[in-house]
Amino acid sequence: MDTNDQGRTRQRHGIAIGEGQIRRIFPVFVVAMWVVTGFWIANGVWTNLNWLLAAAAAICCAVVFVNFVHVFNYGYAASLFVLNLVIIVAKGAPLGAVLLGGLLMVYGVRLWLFTFLRYRSPGFVGRKAGLKIAHKNLPGFVKVALFLQTTTLMTFHAMSTYNVATKAKHDHNDNLSAWVLAGAAILLVGLLLEAVADGQKQRAKAASPSAWIETGLFKRVRYPNYLGEIVVQVGVVVAGLGSGVAWYGYAAAVLAPLYIMILMLSATTGGELSKEARYGEDPDYQAYVARSGALLPF
Repeated sequence: MDTNDQGRTRQRHGIAIGEGQIRRIFPVFVVAMWVVTGFWIANGVWTNLNWLLAAAAAICCAVVFVNFVHVFNYGYAASLFVLNLVIIVAKGAPLGAVLLGGLLMVYGVRLWLFTFLRYRSPGFVGRKAGLKIAHKNLPGFVKVALFLQTTTLMTFHAMSTYNVATKAKHDHNDNLSAWVLAGAAILLVGLLLEAVADGQKQRAKAASPSAWIETGLFKRVRYPNYLGEIVVQVGVVVAGLGSGVAWYGYAAAVLAPLYIMILMLSATTGGELSKEARYGEDPDYQAYVARSGALLPF
């Protein structure tokens, strides 16, 4: 794992693993999720379906033992698809859950394909070799801890769809509320934004692997792909909050998406530091930074 002069870990595959306090924040969020799980169990609302979702998340996150970085792309993508599909089927496919969960399933498929094609691209060969070395050097207990933490994260990320589907079944309707429709609309915007940004980035890197990107969405925003991910998570939160029951139901819908938003902010910071170290003395790069924003235009 490369580090810069300040000892921060450089960005790797969209995850600034060692940037700032992110490594300390993750366990705090996981413990909070376990506490919320305790309240769900104590109030008799944690069902066999919740345990099934946790088991499915564990299977998806086992990829951490193949390469720890894969849990943030392949594991995340598989969890989005599998867990939301399980909820939709188990709850009788109410339209609100189909809308929200279906969009998350599409997002999972897109992320999986993007990651697969990225790993196969010639420009990623050097980074793949570095990731293999980093995985080999990562202690086994760290991989186990990461497995448990990401399993918890992925289980809770499905809680918004679970809330929507559970409320629909309880109310005997499709739960196409304003909250669900607004959340789905926001999620769709984020999904499209990230998909377009990832496509533009891949094409630009294929044409000029060593240059920064300042075309398309990147003309005014340096990390539109991360912005898209944040918007997706906002949509998940909005939809989940509209269907929660009691404070622990709302907490379940917020914790995982909120952590991913923080992760994207960390990745943005890591990307900024990495690019500054690489291009910071180039006047053209300085001009690009001056006329663009990291996550928002200007």
